[in-house]
Amino acid sequence: MEIISVDKNNIDDVIDFLKEVSLVSDINEDVLLNGEVVFDGQIIGLLSFEEFCSVGLIRYFIFRKSVTNDLIKKLFNKIVSKAKNKNIDLLITLVVKKEARLIFKSIGFNEISNDDVYIDEININETKFKDAIVLKYDII
Repeated sequence: MEIISVDKNNIDDVIDFLKEVSLVSDINEDVLLNGEVVFDGQIIGLLSFEEFCSVGLIRYFIFRKSVTNDLIKKLFNKIVSKAKNKNIDLLITLVVKKEARLIFKSIGFNEISNDDVYIDEININETKFKDAIVLKYDII
């Protein structure tokens, strides 16, 4: 398995992967270009973030099958390097599933209070994401 950056040469394959394995209907190509894929004869996973000034919001964290924690850590380290190059100093993710929360915590994310998180100037507790747990990772 190898980790490959998303670029203009493989973005169509990444879009096809997302359409095949997820219910994502609004695919943002700019966000995909901030991504890395796990490739093993085919794309088996994707991790990508959206930029908001110095904050990166994890938008796509999707896998076709289970992978090792070591591979997830390598993938995440590539994302952190990419974020640093874009002057991102904080990554945020919103998770509902317990499994995803455990994965993000295992790579260094910490839970923060939903009371401190706003989407378009509306507290997250008053949005469709009210059931999500907010996790952050400080990039040093």
